[in-house]
Amino acid sequence: MDPVAAPIGALVTEAPACDALPVYTHPMWRDRHPWLVQGITAAGDGDVPFNLGLFTDEAAHRVLERWRQLGAELGVASAVHARQPHEATVRHHGTGAPGLHLSEACDGHLTRVAGRLLGVTVADCVPVTLVCPDRRAVAVVHAGWRGAAKGIAEAALRAFEYRLDVGPSRLEAHLGPAICGACYEVGPEVHEGLGLPVPDRPEPVDLRRALAVRLVAAGVPASAVTRSSWCTRCGDSPFFSHRGGHAGRQVAFAGIRA
Repeated sequence: MDPVAAPIGALVTEAPACDALPVYTHPMWRDRHPWLVQGITAAGDGDVPFNLGLFTDEAAHRVLERWRQLGAELGVASAVHARQPHEATVRHHGTGAPGLHLSEACDGHLTRVAGRLLGVTVADCVPVTLVCPDRRAVAVVHAGWRGAAKGIAEAALRAFEYRLDVGPSRLEAHLGPAICGACYEVGPEVHEGLGLPVPDRPEPVDLRRALAVRLVAAGVPASAVTRSSWCTRCGDSPFFSHRGGHAGRQVAFAGIRA
């Protein structure tokens, strides 16, 4: 599929969803799927950033308290997270005890268990959320360029099919707040890894577009793909940006209401 001509999905702008915490949600999904718990946190406006990165330099007990606050605000008792190695492993999660659970290292999570929140942390990489409305199943994926090149998005589609017998034609996909193409200048090796035309010098890459192309090529309907208008680095972004010098991480999350 030609990455230039391929559809990239409708643009949506995540909007604040509550007063208590800096949480943004997909406005179309919020209206269309009342059973879905989905969104992304932001850095927040206070003196202490709302960092959800357990593997950052901030004291773990402070970060864990924010995870607890997030779960309470969303009405979920159990959450799943993992160290993210920029690979292409997606783990399936059944029922779990209350609290935050750290699974084995992976870059994607899948469930259809109500009340269980899936979370990946990002700060320029693309959070990919996949939803199957008729089975009420969700997946959330952390996709940097290395993970995208290794096929993390396609791995999530295979997990839906293998674990839940759900093909890509039944899925909706959203590419959340991430660094935009104008801000993401990378070397030729990145273009090559993503299967894009290889320049002879560093040039920008729109990673969300590249991932949208891969999802559509794998069978997700183009009309079911959306992407965020937010760039984590430029404009009036409320989000953490690694390239912007931020140490914090926001969490992109998805789950099924209990």
